Amino acid sequence: MRRLRVSSVLIALLGAAASGALAAVGCSASGERRDPGPGAPLTGGAGGAAGGGGSSSEGGGGTPPQEGLGGAVFYDDDAGVVDGAVNPCGTECGPEELCDLNHLGLDDDCDGEVDETCACVAGQAHGCFKGDPSYRAAEGCFSGTSLCTEMGVWGPCLGGRHATEGCFSDNPLGCHALQAPPFADVDLKEGTGTFSADAAPGSESWTVACPAGIDPCPAVSGSDPPDDFKPLQSGEYKVTYTKRLADGAEKSCEYALYVGAPGLRVELEWEHDLGGDGVDLDLHVHRPNDTQPWAVSGSPSDCGYNNCTVESLAASSELAWFSDTASPPAPVRWYQDPVEAKNTCYFAPRGAGKAWRDLGRGCHNPRLDIDNITCSPEVTDPNSSDFCAPENINIDYPPFGEWIRIGVHYYSGHGFNYAVHPRVKIFCNGALGADLGPAGFYDPEAPVTFAPEDATTRYWLVADVAFVDGGECGEDTCVVRPLYEDEATKTPLLTTRSSVESSFGPAYPPPP
Repeated sequence: MRRLRVSSVLIALLGAAASGALAAVGCSASGERRDPGPGAPLTGGAGGAAGGGGSSSEGGGGTPPQEGLGGAVFYDDDAGVVDGAVNPCGTECGPEELCDLNHLGLDDDCDGEVDETCACVAGQAHGCFKGDPSYRAAEGCFSGTSLCTEMGVWGPCLGGRHATEGCFSDNPLGCHALQAPPFADVDLKEGTGTFSADAAPGSESWTVACPAGIDPCPAVSGSDPPDDFKPLQSGEYKVTYTKRLADGAEKSCEYALYVGAPGLRVELEWEHDLGGDGVDLDLHVHRPNDTQPWAVSGSPSDCGYNNCTVESLAASSELAWFSDTASPPAPVRWYQDPVEAKNTCYFAPRGAGKAWRDLGRGCHNPRLDIDNITCSPEVTDPNSSDFCAPENINIDYPPFGEWIRIGVHYYSGHGFNYAVHPRVKIFCNGALGADLGPAGFYDPEAPVTFAPEDATTRYWLVADVAFVDGGECGEDTCVVRPLYEDEATKTPLLTTRSSVESSFGPAYPPPP
């Protein structure tokens, strides 16, 4: 079993969710942890509204690294070694790459590659940061994502904004990255900074490219000009802004939108592109360290469509997994943050957000924000009841050191006769911890498949996940352990509803 370091730079405080410009939590120059206050996710996150990650056709949204100031050494992917700005916390560059729990995802030897000598299990993922690790929480710096390949080695660190790129010295006034929780209404204009100041009236436009696996991608909406975006899923989005100047010339810039939520968030996607309503899959999350059998129709140990939605939770206390009186970051059942925007369930689509807000108790842990029974893949408005939103289950304040199991049930084929391929993404404090379904197994050409005859019966036992306390000034981590029918051949654990309703499945491994 491999352990995954969760980089916190994909998730920041949710106090400005409506705009996507979020403050961060991390270590001060003296190395002491800054207290985010009640309700804030404990992260060592990146900078806030003035973050990095912008580039433009007018020379980019950032300035070159400052040279001649001493400080840490960085390795630029194209130009070799460059001097970095002074780092008040001191460099964390070392002589070799480290693979233990507290160093996965970091470029420990500062050679521009991350975990290149570390083994892993196919399908696992973690946040990754290139260059001096001491800058991973600096303003303007953001982690990327690295996926474990079928060969059991970490792939390249993709996305993000790194020390190797001089992220610490990016110009915060130009085009810059934004951060937001899922479901937030993001004003994309805020990511353009001063770059948009000279745009001719009515000439501005935005396009957004979604992370892999998100289909359909929500459309940019609003008017005069349309610059509102509602991401329903976690990950790194690529925003392209285009303007026209008074002389008719066009200019553009690109910047990132990082979307993540505190704690555990599990997202389930599948195809909806064959016409009609499509088939219906259901996401399930099992109570931590509990080995009671699953129950597709709902039980005190199984969070799913029949007992974990806002309607069910408002009427029943069956899912009392955690105490109502504990204060974050300890696990809680109901928790209402005094800052409304931090109650991420309040912004869920399909009317669920309004129902959570009207209930007035905050967000329940666990909860199923969306039960996607039918939808139309042609619809691109994420607020529409016909939009093909992912199913997602959340535990905002998960316990440390306790395994949580994830499952998927093929509930109904709705009369259709085609194979469907579920995809489960597991996010820990905003960073991808695993991407299972299309990959994650030895045979990359054989994704997890539900055949037409599997309707109502097929059940996929996906993975176990547990959180590990990062300590006073470290980062909380998660361990994701994919479940296999055969450990040697790394085949997915596909079983039946009747089987899981009579037996929990494989025993949990020892605590992480």
